[in-house]
Amino acid sequence: MKTRFFALAALALALAACNNDNEILNNDGPVAARFIADIAPATRASGTTWDNGDRIGVTDIGNDTQYGNVPFILKNGKFEAEEKVIYIEDAETHTFRAYYPYNAVGGTLAATTDATAQQNQPAIDFLFASGATGDKNNPVVSFTDKTAKGGEDNSFHHRMSQITLTFEAGDGVDFSVVKPERYTLNGLLLTGTFNTADGIATADNGAQTGELAMNLADGNLTSSIILFPQTVASLPLVVNYKSQEYHATLTVPEGALQAGNNYTYTVKVRNKELEVSEATISPWHDVEGGDASAEM
Repeated sequence: MKTRFFALAALALALAACNNDNEILNNDGPVAARFIADIAPATRASGTTWDNGDRIGVTDIGNDTQYGNVPFILKNGKFEAEEKVIYIEDAETHTFRAYYPYNAVGGTLAATTDATAQQNQPAIDFLFASGATGDKNNPVVSFTDKTAKGGEDNSFHHRMSQITLTFEAGDGVDFSVVKPERYTLNGLLLTGTFNTADGIATADNGAQTGELAMNLADGNLTSSIILFPQTVASLPLVVNYKSQEYHATLTVPEGALQAGNNYTYTVKVRNKELEVSEATISPWHDVEGGDASAEM
């Protein structure tokens, strides 16, 4: 999956005993739960829609022994059960949770966000949804945002943080001739865990901070990285342009990279310095970082 931005993506998750859309449900027996899922006003790494082959893990919270971490795969625009169907077999209301990307083990998953991992961002773009309900008479379970109608937000949310840098040519610089080659951010915690049961992504605070070096391939002047939420007031930035190093500091709003936020910065490469914008926050939620300057 490529790194791109998108709005709400509503998808039907058909959890049926067979792949027949016209199957009749028998309320006297077990009923197959069916799901609708939105990705909240935050962008998934893959883009404006789910991709065929995407896999999520769904759990019936009150019956997790039988229906815990059940995988579903996207095929032709619908999520289909890979191994088993989730049935509602009693008259009780059932509550569900789900996460992305699916992992057969589940539980607390260790991950890294180093440069190699950034090449496959969907694997570290952890999403989580919970609180959606259903019963035998209403087996359609909606992982959607219901707040507009006075309900709860049960849609998928990003649980990691994101930083997006957009590079612009400043005074005395012409990107039509030569573009920046790469950049490095230092002072980051690059390892951590994601808990598939509660959706919490946690940086490994006992680890040593390190640097993340990213190439700007094919003349691309915008680059995004996905990171574990962590406390950090500022990040040293080095941009390589015409074999020279330009230095700046990114100021992080509120002194922390928070879950679901995309911290956006505009980096202007000037003749002998960089100018970096202040950060703001909006959905992923994008957070504009503001302006800063860097010199050789």
